[in-house]
Amino acid sequence: MTLLKKLLAILITATFATVSYGSDETPEGPQAIATLAATCFINEGADEDDVEDALESLSKWAKKNHPGLLSALTPAFRSANESEYGDIILQSWMPFEAVGKFDEAIEEGDFQEDLQEAITCKGSSLGGWYGYYMSESFRDVDTGVVAYQHCSTLEGVSGKTVGEYASQEAAQIAEAGFDGVLAYMDRGVGDRNLPGDFSKVYAWPSMGSFANAANNFWNNNGWEFDEEFQSKVAQCGSGNIYRFRNLHRAAQ
Repeated sequence: MTLLKKLLAILITATFATVSYGSDETPEGPQAIATLAATCFINEGADEDDVEDALESLSKWAKKNHPGLLSALTPAFRSANESEYGDIILQSWMPFEAVGKFDEAIEEGDFQEDLQEAITCKGSSLGGWYGYYMSESFRDVDTGVVAYQHCSTLEGVSGKTVGEYASQEAAQIAEAGFDGVLAYMDRGVGDRNLPGDFSKVYAWPSMGSFANAANNFWNNNGWEFDEEFQSKVAQCGSGNIYRFRNLHRAAQ
């Protein structure tokens, strides 16, 4: 098995909800689903059409075999270290119980050759995805903007406390009519070395929706919760922002 095939086998066996950025709630908080991201680079000599053809091949295969959600992320605003963040991130979500059966389908996948001609994936990480909030308007969205903030938990702070603050923020943004998603992603395992202990994730259906949220943060006291979170729970770095496009969404 080639390195690319190994990475994709990990990527696509792991999959923004139970298929749309959310998860079932319990009294303790949301239930995790599996998520994995692969960092990919466009091959020398490949152009935009080659990449689109490769993603289309992957999308067609996923329609028959993928039990969750598969997205392609391209950078909008981010750190300049290309060797770490790549040109394209392929991210996948699915319930943990679907991973084993789906792994069997990977061996017969017919997309690897097309993908290899256009992009090379060099790092991957598997973790848990906790959906704390999703607006009604976001549920059928297949393109938009997503931001990742990598966070390091302060000394002595428990995972329970992190979850309590996440639920508190979800309640606040729901009351404010936030147009998008709030989720948490744990660091998990793999060879794509994400900084910190977990990531806060926000998603919006458009750059305009993101801009409205940014305006609320900087001009309407939206920073107050963030200030408390960073002083009492975790230090979070400046977020990278990507445009996402869903390549496949399984029937719910």
